[in-house]
Amino acid sequence: MADRRTALPALAAAAALAVALPAAGQTWRTVSSSRQLAGERELAVQVEYGAGRLKVEPAAAGLLYRFELRYDEERSRPVTEYDRAGGRLRLGLDNVRNRSLRGRQSGRADVALSPEVPLTLDLAFGAGEADVELGGLSLQRVELSTGASDSEIRFSAPNRIEADEVRVEAGAAHLEVMGLGNSRARRFAFEGGLGDATLDFSGAWTRSAEVSVEMGMGSVTLRIPRSLGVRVEKDSFLASFDAPGMVRRDGAWFTRNWDDARHRLTISIDAAIGSIDIDWID
Repeated sequence: MADRRTALPALAAAAALAVALPAAGQTWRTVSSSRQLAGERELAVQVEYGAGRLKVEPAAAGLLYRFELRYDEERSRPVTEYDRAGGRLRLGLDNVRNRSLRGRQSGRADVALSPEVPLTLDLAFGAGEADVELGGLSLQRVELSTGASDSEIRFSAPNRIEADEVRVEAGAAHLEVMGLGNSRARRFAFEGGLGDATLDFSGAWTRSAEVSVEMGMGSVTLRIPRSLGVRVEKDSFLASFDAPGMVRRDGAWFTRNWDDARHRLTISIDAAIGSIDIDWID
């Protein structure tokens, strides 16, 4: 997965369709770009967006990607860098002036990605609101990070391929990750600081998985289908843990169907001050 600190080569940015339109006010502009599919076999996608409203969704048939951005041209510049030979795409916004984030809530970024091409997705989002729909894509690996944001990430439909890992990092955020069973991932990792997070493991399960949860001073709710066998290992300082219906043996907590369940979740929790709750869902 591409290092966020390393700029990708802009080998074909000029070839992408780009239209600049004046927006409300003197410095706000709207740009859009898109590219048709051209036999790509896989793509590493990096999305970086500092503040505002971010939307991510599957693209229409025949499109590799679509990107629309509303931004303040006095403070930042849009980034669309596509390296076809290297199989890499970078979308986002670069700061050109060191100014306050005040007023950037008016900014907006809409990203659509092809469901037809296997993707590794690296998405970094700062402050504001994020609405991220990843259901129905072909995701090999996902890494998401959010700052002081209100974010909802959904896998509303099954991933077209099996994923290796879904990793989420959250700062002082309110975060919901829904339908993780549809990601078809072998491993889930969550790391949180402040705030509250809900990790929902509903979906069409096709394999067993491992889950790691690291939490600082916030709260985490794990929503888990009753049909899954669940094993929990907890290493915490002052965090409370509520897992009704589980029994403890050999230093861990187990659901009563652990031995017979078709698919299992093995959960490792490392938490400091806060709370971890499990809600069982049908």
